[in-house]
Amino acid sequence: MRKLEGNHVLLEGQFETLYFLGMSTDSWQCSEWWAQTEVLYDASIRLFFGDRVGRIRIVFDDRSEELISVIFGVNAFNYNLYFRPLPHEGNLMSFGAPYDEPFRSDPKAKALLDAALCMTENTDPAAEKMTKWVFAYKPRSDKRIVKIEWFKEEGKRADFVISGITGVPAGTADETGLSAVDRYFFLSKAWSAPVDALKRRVYQYLDEIPASVELLDVPDFDAPDVRFYNESGIDIFTNVYRKNIMDMAYRKVTDDGMPHTSSAGTADFGCYIGFGTYAFRDSYGSHVWTRDIGRLLIELSDWGYFDRVKIAVDKLHEMLYYPSVRFKIPHWKRVANLIAKDENDLFNEGNENDGHASIMMAIYNLYRKGGVDKAWLEQNRAHLKDATDYYLWQESHPEESGFDRILYSHSEASTQIGGGYDLYSNVISLTALRMYACLFEVLEDTAYVSELRRLADRLELGVKEIFTQKHLKYGQVWTDTTDDCWTYEYKRFCALLMASDVITLDAAEEQPEMFEQMSRTMSAQKELYYKPYSGRQMGYGQGYLTGAMLMLDLTADYTDCVNASANLCYHHTDLPYIVPEGVICHGSGQYWYRNSDLGNAVQQAEIIKEARLMVGVDDLSGARFKLIPRLPSTMTAIEVKDVPVTVNGEVSRVSFRYARDKKGDIAVTDGNITYSLTITADRKPEYVRFGPFAGNDIRTNGRLLKVAGIQNAYYAYVAL
Repeated sequence: MRKLEGNHVLLEGQFETLYFLGMSTDSWQCSEWWAQTEVLYDASIRLFFGDRVGRIRIVFDDRSEELISVIFGVNAFNYNLYFRPLPHEGNLMSFGAPYDEPFRSDPKAKALLDAALCMTENTDPAAEKMTKWVFAYKPRSDKRIVKIEWFKEEGKRADFVISGITGVPAGTADETGLSAVDRYFFLSKAWSAPVDALKRRVYQYLDEIPASVELLDVPDFDAPDVRFYNESGIDIFTNVYRKNIMDMAYRKVTDDGMPHTSSAGTADFGCYIGFGTYAFRDSYGSHVWTRDIGRLLIELSDWGYFDRVKIAVDKLHEMLYYPSVRFKIPHWKRVANLIAKDENDLFNEGNENDGHASIMMAIYNLYRKGGVDKAWLEQNRAHLKDATDYYLWQESHPEESGFDRILYSHSEASTQIGGGYDLYSNVISLTALRMYACLFEVLEDTAYVSELRRLADRLELGVKEIFTQKHLKYGQVWTDTTDDCWTYEYKRFCALLMASDVITLDAAEEQPEMFEQMSRTMSAQKELYYKPYSGRQMGYGQGYLTGAMLMLDLTADYTDCVNASANLCYHHTDLPYIVPEGVICHGSGQYWYRNSDLGNAVQQAEIIKEARLMVGVDDLSGARFKLIPRLPSTMTAIEVKDVPVTVNGEVSRVSFRYARDKKGDIAVTDGNITYSLTITADRKPEYVRFGPFAGNDIRTNGRLLKVAGIQNAYYAYVAL
């Protein structure tokens, strides 16, 4: 046999068995890093058990051949992520490997893997990537082989490695004892049953999502008790809420006040390039990513965790003054607690305006909800001013900051190191400026309030000039750069999403112009890319999409998206309910696996925000309390106990049951569908919005204020 040359070997002979050494996937990634391939309908980087990554061709002297399929999870596997590369293999990308759960801890799962893999593993501790597996194959022994060649599958980026070939000559006894397969194994797909069993264990299949679940017992549960029901019982989203809100409150903010982007010792599903296996690691547990923490603290304040948020804000105010190589004035960097060594360490050194603004919005929200008072604002006046001065400095120093009608940001929302202009960073920043103007209005600094509002207005004007496009079909719509590392363009709905944090939960009623433009933008987005399962990023994708659908009152769409959010957090066996950083869906939509760390703060916060939008407690104005519940079509009721409501700085609690039935104290009907409400509260809402209804002939035992047409449906505004 001649030596291997490229992807073929020339030989002459007849063989009982051939042995292929190596059989590892050559690519280190089994899913795309946060690239935008999904929205381009390109799944070539995604690798699932059962996917063919290549073929081996055995050519005989009569010009006939045998083709051997090379199938991931059968006769090829990933070395880089499943094993820890040896010290001398330091050039192999492994990102914290080994990711070998659940197989390390679950013998039944390991047995399924062993049954699927028809290779023999070299268990010698010194075995490296090129010698890790041997695949044995029985060719036609009555024919003379002249050549063996192999090539990768065109539809998959992953290649595979053959580092050596040997064989047992025909007529010679095979004494290796290694299990071998023949052509019929592949022709009949005999490998598919064990692979399907393995997939059912590791992945989550849509057809295995339960219709209802038992209420999850979360130790020391002290959050508002929110339960969602469907016709079968308790909806999965109930347990998603229960598990994550406690993780957010006590593992993302520890008792020392330190905020954490990830929970300590969380499960990491192969960094951003895994294939469904995982390991327990600290991941981002020691990091304070400002965008993540700001979004998380907003939700914690809205659910009443004032003390937890306050101690986190104290830590964040310390980090406002951590040194920066690029910009010397106080500001929150991308990762607030990291300090650069020099000018070459630029990843964390730009002006990540969206992260800075996220923290500001969280601090404003803590005050709005009554978690701190005017005296606290006075005590922290210098911190508050330094945070807002950062934006004024950027405006007045355009040579350094890149300011040009709008902010220039070094961010995941633009480009991370070189920077760029983007809609998202500007909208969240101008929103934060307006919210801090409200704080300085409380502090009676009228001149500074005017200055902040002036800059916010200027940014808004620049944003409207730069980031709206005249769509040929839908007219003026929002757009944003896609030069960032986020998969989807859903950040073009930023203004709507920010409104649901600090302005209103009823944009159709209170911001009709913005509501209409966002509705047009959603129509344009659907022509570009739309899937209810947009979980490549659970926050920037799934959360933003679902939040936008809820705020736009697109009932059929938000029903699909809410259910997708819950389903993507579920797993039948391993670590269910905690929000993953991302999810890799098969193109069929029938199954998926989780990606990167469980409980990544910003992804987690945006999914829990969905619960807040469905519950609909709207005290965002500070002076009024309205109830704007949204009930997905597949759900029948929402039950809420002790959700905090803040009006004019006074905090009270509200409990209610909102349902699509006639059981409540207040009932509203159009003759076909009835919604009802039973509520207990020290402070009753000014009104409740019921719906949607198909007709506008509304009857109620409450006081009907008006009927509004929204998105081809009708809603009744009822005073109690």
